[in-house]
This record gives sequence, C-alpha cells and structure tokens, in this order.
Amino acid sequence: MKRLEKLFKESKKISIDSKDKFIIFSDLHIGNGGFNDDFSPNSQLLIHILNNHYFNKGYKLILNGDVEELYKFSYKDIYNRWSEFYQMLDKYNSVNRLFKIVGNHDYELKLNPHLQTQYELLDSLILEYKKKNIFIFHGHQTSSKIEQYSKLALFLVKYIFRTVSNKSVPIDNNKKYLTEEISYKFSSHNRLISILGHTHRPLFESLSKIDSLKLTIENLCRQYSISDDSKQKKIRNFISEYKHELEGILEKGDSNTYRDSIYNNKILIPCLFNSGAVTGKRGITGIEIKKGKISLVYWFDVFRSRRYLNYQDVAAKKLKGTNFYKASLKTDSLDYVFSRIDLLS
Repeated sequence: MKRLEKLFKESKKISIDSKDKFIIFSDLHIGNGGFNDDFSPNSQLLIHILNNHYFNKGYKLILNGDVEELYKFSYKDIYNRWSEFYQMLDKYNSVNRLFKIVGNHDYELKLNPHLQTQYELLDSLILEYKKKNIFIFHGHQTSSKIEQYSKLALFLVKYIFRTVSNKSVPIDNNKKYLTEEISYKFSSHNRLISILGHTHRPLFESLSKIDSLKLTIENLCRQYSISDDSKQKKIRNFISEYKHELEGILEKGDSNTYRDSIYNNKILIPCLFNSGAVTGKRGITGIEIKKGKISLVYWFDVFRSRRYLNYQDVAAKKLKGTNFYKASLKTDSLDYVFSRIDLLS
C-alpha cells in the first residue's frame, strides 16, 4: 500500500474530458520473432488496429507495461525484428499521443535508459476526469521484492531460468490475486479507478470474467421467467452458450484463478479494471476511454475465433476490409462508476 501511495504521488497527471479518447493495452511481451515470441500470434492484428483504427480515430495510446520481453531477449533484437511496430509507435509519439509505462518484464529500460531514448518511460499515469482520478500502472509494484531486487530478478530469469526453458515465466495465481487485492484496497480507500495489467486477467468494475458470466446467466434466467415462448427459446440458447463458457473456465483453472466474490467484500466497489493482455490465445483485450465512458473491448480474427459474434448484449463490429472484429464486452459511464465508488466506499 505504501508503495502504491508513493507511486500515486509521483505519477504524471493529465486532465481529460469527454472529448478525449484513449486505448490501453498491456503485456505485449514482444520478442525476436522466433517460436518463443509470445507477441507474434497477435502482432499483425495489433499493428493493424493501432495503425488503421485507433490512430485514424484520434485515440491516444497507453501501453501499460511489459511491452518488451527483456527477460528473454535483447532490446536491440526486439527493435530490429519489429521495426513496423516501432514505426507505428513513432507515429503516435510524433503527435504526443503515446504514453509508455514500464512493467517488470521491461524494467531493464529503467535500469539502462540508454537502451531506449526515443520514448518517455513512465512508472504510472493519472488521468484526471472531472476532478476524479483514473490511476494507470502495471501492477508489479504491489510486490516489493520485484522492485527492490529488480537487477537480481532480471539476472536470474534472463541468464539462469532461461537456460532451463525458453517459455515465459508466468505470474502464479496467488500473486495474481494478491496484486488485485492490494490494488483494490488502495483504489477503494482513495475513491479512484485503477487500471492494471500484469496479471493478464481482464477485469471490469472489479468483476472477473467468471463473476460477469454468473451475473449474466442469473439475469437471463430472470428474463426467461417473464418472457413469451419465442423469446424464451432465444434466451435458452444464450444461457447454454454462457454456461458452456463458464464450465470450460472452471474446468481449466484452479480455485485461486477464478475465486468468487474477489476481495471478499460485502459490497463490491467498482474501482478496479484490468486491460488483460495482447498475448491472448484467441485475441486481444484492452480498455477504451471515450465520450465519458469506459469499455472492456476484445479484438479477434474471425478465422481464429468466433467468440462473441452471437452473444446477447455484446456488439461485435467488423473492421472494414479485414477479417478483424471488435467486441465491446462491457461499457459504463465514468460518472456512474465514480458515483458508485463515492457512495459505496
């Protein structure tokens, strides 16, 4: 908590209004383009939507940590392989629409500033909206050991663990939960919105995917009981789809990954958000802020995933001239979110 207080006080702050547009992506883990580069599968999707959708529509880009995978690769090799990506970042940077935040996997850029000189590197960022704060940070700061021993952690992962396995070293489930719990307590106590990365787990208004699915199923069951026969048939199909997805998630993970009622509060404060990761198996999740609203969005290639194309209350829109779709999973008014935080905290 003390580390987050210090981080918050030292954050760069910018004032925004309903005319501003932001897209937040985190955990790209860009490598050298080889077989163990976690960025490769979704690289062309990300580069295309940033170049042809978000830039053209006037969005500011926030990269919320773990952009480069410096535990496994050198910055030089990454930069040389993904010149197309960095040319796109240059485009945002040239019009002051790029904010690059450091994570634990790219922390070497903080230790050795000469490696990257073209972009300002932030530890965190605050967007001030109507005198309310949206606090954006990667999330590794909740673990003091990673920060305190950054040089040691970098050495161990890059030069010792890598000799055993070329795969990424994932954050374990207990640490994911602890990161969220500490960030949630800090956010609710200070009556602000926090947007994280780090755990690769999308969150909207402090609800995990499993929580959201359960609420959706419950609401559909309620609608079913008061609907006519034609509507009941449609609702039954939606419930079947959501139930199948929920069962699949529960079968895959252990209890720590998908805890119910996270943070064990009697009243859940909608203060914690997470943009998920660019390295998703089926697509990319991110957080959009525009027109005074905040949204959790999911980008996917229809040839790799058809999820959310036919879900109730999920608007999936095709990007013209491509096979790419954007699904808006959850959207809410910032005014409404902040009002609930103030009233419930």
